[in-house]
Amino acid sequence: MSKEEKLKKVNIMIVDDIPDNLSILQEILYIKGYRILAFTRGMMALNAARNNPPDLILLDIKMPEMDGFEVCEHLKADPILKDIPVIFISALNDIADKVKAFAIGGMDYITKPFQSEEVQSRVENQLKIRFLQKELSVQNENLERLVEKRTAQLINAYKRLKELDQIKSGFLKMISHEIRTPINGVLGIGELIINQCADSEDIRLYRDLFQKSGDRLLDLIENATIIINLDQIPIKKDAIVSFFSVFNSVISSLPKILITIEQPIVSKIIWLHGNQELLKKSLEIMILIANCFSCKKHAASITLVDEEKLLRVRIDVDNLLLSDEQVDSFFEIGSTVRSTSAAELLGLLPVVAHKIIGSAPINRIE
Repeated sequence: MSKEEKLKKVNIMIVDDIPDNLSILQEILYIKGYRILAFTRGMMALNAARNNPPDLILLDIKMPEMDGFEVCEHLKADPILKDIPVIFISALNDIADKVKAFAIGGMDYITKPFQSEEVQSRVENQLKIRFLQKELSVQNENLERLVEKRTAQLINAYKRLKELDQIKSGFLKMISHEIRTPINGVLGIGELIINQCADSEDIRLYRDLFQKSGDRLLDLIENATIIINLDQIPIKKDAIVSFFSVFNSVISSLPKILITIEQPIVSKIIWLHGNQELLKKSLEIMILIANCFSCKKHAASITLVDEEKLLRVRIDVDNLLLSDEQVDSFFEIGSTVRSTSAAELLGLLPVVAHKIIGSAPINRIE
């Protein structure tokens, strides 16, 4: 809507007990295209404003029965009328009246005798402010509705994710619990059959393949069980472990990988509060992951950075071959990136490490 169109729809109320003043102000404002409502009494003006709120009120201070100050106080006490800007009409030398006018909520004042340009300028300024306030109010309402809508969408999405997570956890729980017994039976019978076969190069090949496949199935069940029960593993308040004790245990459990520490920290013992088995397992897995993405398949280089209240462990890789986007999805349970990468043989181990690091607090103790 253009400025001219807005002005044609502007309603201005003038309240003054002197008819000549009303006539002068009406003549000045008619020129600008405003629609004028004129009243000589404050109570009449209040009743009219409640029935049809104007966009602006010009209000004389000195009036009988109800002066301008009292009229303004009634306006500001009304939730519907309180935001209507009020311009007081005052005599040139009434400084005290002007101060009081601003104190009770007046936005501006016009002095007598009236100057046409001054009246038009002050009225236009207040109307501009009023229009901006209305537009801002509409934008705020739209923003609130948008925020409410978006919040509802996020809540629904979160509920759906929780449902999917519960379904996924239930599926993993079913696999880890229900499939363990039949798998053990299948593996036992398979091993018995293979052992009854005459020894040959093919049988040795099949036996090795069967053993690896069986181990991988059992690892899958075990890792699924860890993922499901990780949040239920208690950590005692007094569970304090030495990082290097855990680290040495990791080295012993991975004899085929030469693990070296770059710039080793030997000046002090580093104590941690957490679950020792979980810490050990997460370090083992991270070394195995790094080993998959390293040109040196039988070596792992680790750097320890001793920071205040923090021990940073970095495991070097030199053959990652994954984009940032692929890395982000690598640790998801159903990741196709992981299943088609060099870490495919690790199965769910990367998910286990990610869950341990993200869910089980391991805090350094000073």
